[in-house]
Formats: sequence, structure tokens, C-alpha cells
Amino acid sequence: MQYFARFFENLQQDLKAFLYWCLVFTVFRVAFIWIYSGQLNGNYADVPMALFLGARLSLKTAGMLALVGFVLASLPSILIKQWPAAKLRNIWHCLALVFFSLCFMARIPYYKIFHAAFNMMLINGVHDDVKAIFVTAIEEYQLLWRLPAAVLLGLVLSYILYWVLHRTRVVKFNDVKHKKVTMALALPAVVILWVFVRFGGAFDYNNSINWLSAARLNSNLLNEAILDDGQALYRVRDIKKKQDAANKVDFSAEELRSMIAACGGNKKAATLEEAFLRTVKEPKLTKQPHNVFLIVGESFGSWPFLPKFANIGLVPKMQALMNSENSAYVPTMLPNGSNTIKAVNGLFTGLPTTGIYENYQPMSFKEKYASGIANIMKALGYRTVFWYAGYSAWEDVKMFAEAQGFDEVHCADEFGTNTGNVWGCADAELFQHTEKYLSKQQKDDKVFHMLLTISNHAPYIIDVDSLGFPREAVRAKLPADISRDNNTLTELGHIWYADKTMGEFVANAQQLLPDSLFVITGDHMERFDFALEQDTRVRMLVPCIFYGNGVSPAWFNEKSVGSHIQLAGTLAEILAPQGFSYASLQPSIFDSAAAFNQSLYASNGNITMQNKITKNVQEHIAAMRKLAAWRVIKGNRIEE
Repeated sequence: MQYFARFFENLQQDLKAFLYWCLVFTVFRVAFIWIYSGQLNGNYADVPMALFLGARLSLKTAGMLALVGFVLASLPSILIKQWPAAKLRNIWHCLALVFFSLCFMARIPYYKIFHAAFNMMLINGVHDDVKAIFVTAIEEYQLLWRLPAAVLLGLVLSYILYWVLHRTRVVKFNDVKHKKVTMALALPAVVILWVFVRFGGAFDYNNSINWLSAARLNSNLLNEAILDDGQALYRVRDIKKKQDAANKVDFSAEELRSMIAACGGNKKAATLEEAFLRTVKEPKLTKQPHNVFLIVGESFGSWPFLPKFANIGLVPKMQALMNSENSAYVPTMLPNGSNTIKAVNGLFTGLPTTGIYENYQPMSFKEKYASGIANIMKALGYRTVFWYAGYSAWEDVKMFAEAQGFDEVHCADEFGTNTGNVWGCADAELFQHTEKYLSKQQKDDKVFHMLLTISNHAPYIIDVDSLGFPREAVRAKLPADISRDNNTLTELGHIWYADKTMGEFVANAQQLLPDSLFVITGDHMERFDFALEQDTRVRMLVPCIFYGNGVSPAWFNEKSVGSHIQLAGTLAEILAPQGFSYASLQPSIFDSAAAFNQSLYASNGNITMQNKITKNVQEHIAAMRKLAAWRVIKGNRIEE
């Protein structure tokens, strides 16, 4: 009887903790929605449903936290009378409350940057420049006050829970009148409650809720609010686990050949790259330019080019190029991923994103990817030069570039930059060094330059006003979708600065080398924080402009779609002589009916999330990723 008495009394404390956690997650959820409520544009009809679905989902997180407390405190106390159950319970929940307070405070700027609660960018960040991220967090995202504020919040919540556990009544088992009935019903009641909690307010899987099925509303903000931070972190873990499983090269060469055939390749080829050889039927340009420039702008999204925002005047120089009679524009262009290194990997390898970091794989330093942009341009007779406004040690980019066909690599290290930006030098400085290089080129030199900028990235420290940014004119033109505060205007000023420096570079390079071809795109989806929620096209696409003598606007139309991994093949189709062969898993943008990246699928000018496309298309994309995984992990040859 005494064992059950201790179980009965400790169980009440665990149930109190469970209910307290449910309340904490609801308060966090309400606060999060309130902070970003302006994005709902006055449409609050779905907020109650978001809170209801969130409360159901948080039953799982709260249940797990209470379960750990039960295992640490209550369970041993059943057998050990002197077990310090109350102390251990307090310690556990205090640590957990501080942790989730930290998560909540981090979620606020995180959503502003990535338009999501915690997602795969947490995993990606492990491979990034940790020092630069830390400095940016301090300078741009208020780490110095958010961190102590989060700890303080956690301690305050811990004290409240302590008060609840120790100042509210616990029913003593000796005071229970129907002891046998209570003992008989206690365990079944706990099991029923656990099932209800386990399925998120349901009693079976079909009626349950989880992070995969929680996004049931039209608002991205509300869908992300449904996830408490525990579920958001579980999403990261779950996606990473599935991604790792999908990238396992545990299939046979025969199975690989079947996938090659399903993806339109030659399954009898000796190597993967031979299986996807493509031949230029007729070059787009009759005269090959001596210099080709691929400019990849940091966080340079396509939204300022869209009719809704075009008159703000953020990208006038690129708009002028886009509207030139010597320009072609791809209206639906997918970045290879959600961060810079994914764009670099896609361009250097020509392979779709799989979750594998090619820049850290041994095979990337043993073999060149024939489908990579530098290697295709070298095959066309160009000297290849990679220019990066950041530092050479970032993601081992210099070593990776050299391993993948770039003859020269120039980074901020050698420029002696003193801009104060932890990520590297200002865009203008990068372009100035490139122009010095161009001025020394010989007339008949054939050179391919790939330039990667960094300035349109937090911390936003360029003095854009002194450079001519029309702050007040831009402010006056802003639609309701964009906030008018000075911080937002400064960020807009950096988009303007990126456009300004790129436009000036194109003009200067063209003056030095008149027959040049320019390709301008962005590295990843724009992370600009809109005041109102935007659709996928606004939030996630990058521009793609081809500009130079002989370029025709008729190359692409409103239904044209493309992605980063198709740029190398597209350049081959523009520059190469008839009969030239090149390797590419995906056809060029000229021949592309569809494109995909880590999460999006584009076809006929339309875009959708991959979880909403047909099963056949999903299987095709999965097969393409399997091919890429084989190439990165096992190499080019198709053999056991």
C-alpha cells in the first residue's frame, strides 16, 4: 500500500508539471503569433485553429517532458522511500524550462531570417563559419540581451512551477475514501491518458497530429506557430534522419542502371557522366565571347523584379539589363538550396542537392565532376577563375574550387580588406579587384569568371546612404507588404547596393571587354522579412539574367523554368560548337520542361512544394538524388 501511496502522490506532481508545460507552450505560441501578427494582414480567423492544433501537438512535447520527470523522480521513489524525487523533478524541469526559453527567444529572429521555426538550416549552420555566425548574432540579432533574457525567463518560469508543485494541494492516498477502486483505476487511467497524449489529442494514428500533418492552414506563420520548439527540433531531427537514409548508397550497380534509365540516361554506359552525355545541336551564339562572367549575388532574390515590387526601385540596374534587347530572363529560377554553400556545391558539381555536403566529401577531391560549371567551361577552352568576397577557409571553398576545375581562386584573404564585416569584403572591393585583373588580360584570352558576393547579408554595415541610396524615396513607394522602419530600409538599401555594384561592374567589364557574356543570379532564396506573408514565388526564387551581344529575349518565355544545376549545361548550349558533348543530369534550361531543388518543383512557369506533386514525379526526383549520392560517395564508375 505504501508503494502505491508514493506513486499516487508523485503522479499528481507529474500531472501538474504536464499541465504547466501545456500552458507554457500555449503562452509561447500566443506570443510568437502576436509578435508577427502584422504578417496576417488583419486576417485572424485561423488563429483559434492554430492555437487548438498547437495545443494538441504540444501534448506530445509536454508528455515527454513529464515522462522524463516521472522516470527520474517518481519511478525510483516508489521503491526508495528516501529518493529525492521533489529535488530531481525541480532540477529537470528547471533545466528544460531554461532550454525552451532559449529556444523561444532564438525562434523570434530565426523566423525573421528563414520564415520557419527551426529547420534544416540548423544542421547546415554546423558547417558554416561559426565565428562569423556568432558575431552576426550579436550585431544583428541582439544575442547579448536575448541570451540573458532567455535565461531569466526560464528561471522565472521555473520559480512559478516550483510554487505550483509545492504550494498547491497534493491529495494524500490515506485521505482517499475508495482506495481499492482508486488503485484499480489508476494504471488504466494513466495508460489511456498516455495514448491520448501520444497521438496528440486522439486515440489512434488516423486521427493523430504530428509535425508532418500539422500544417493545415493557409498561413505559413500560423503553420509554424503550431509547432512548439520541441516539435520544430524534432522536425529537424526527423528530416535529417530521412535525408541520411535517402542518401545511403546501399543499392547495387544494377539498381543504379535501372534508375539511370528511369531518369532518361543510358543505362549501358560505363560511368554516370557518360550515361547523361548531351550534345549541342546548334549553338545559341554564332561567335564565342572571350569572357564569360557568372555573378552570384548573396541573398539576391527575384522578388524586387516582380510587378508588385518593381516600382520601388531597388534593382534598377539589373532591371535595365533584364529589359535590354541583348538580354534573356528566366522568370522561374530555383536556387539549389537555402544557403550559399548549397548554391556553390550545385554550380561546382552540377548535381542536385541531396543533403550531402560535396565540399567535404573525399571523392570531391579525387575526381572532377564533369557536370560542374568550371569543368564544362574548361572543356570549352576557357581559363577558369573563381572570385569570392568571403574568406578562403569558409566551407573549404578555395580547396574545393581548385579541386573542381578552377585554375585560379581569389578570396578576401588576399585583398587585405578592412571593411569590418566578419564574412569578408564589400562587394565593391571584390569587383574592383576583378576589374584590375581584367585590365591585365590579353585581347585573345578566353576566361570564365565566377564571382560570389557577400554584402547583402547580416550584419548590414554598408553605409548605403552615403553611396546614394534614396532612402526616403524608397520608403514612400513601399507597399503595405514591407515595413517602413529604418532597419528594414537599411536592409533594402543593401539589396540596392548589391544591384548598384553588380550593375557598375557589368558596365565597366563590358567597356574593357565588349564581347563579354554575363549571367546574373542569386545564391539562395531571399531572406528578407516582409511585413505581410508572401507566396512561394516571392519568398523563394532567384533571378537569372543572360546579357551580352547576341543574347535574345526570345530564348526564354513566361513558362521557362530552371535551376542552378542547369546553368553549366545552358552555358554549353549557348557557347559550344555543334556536336560538343557535355555531362549533365538535368537538361539545359532551353530544353527543360521542369526543374527542382531541395523542396520545390517547377513546371510550365508554375511552382509547388514537392510534397504536393504526383507520386511519379516524386519518385523521379528521388531517383535523381540517388544518382547524385552515388556519384558523390562512390564515384563516377558504375560498378559493384
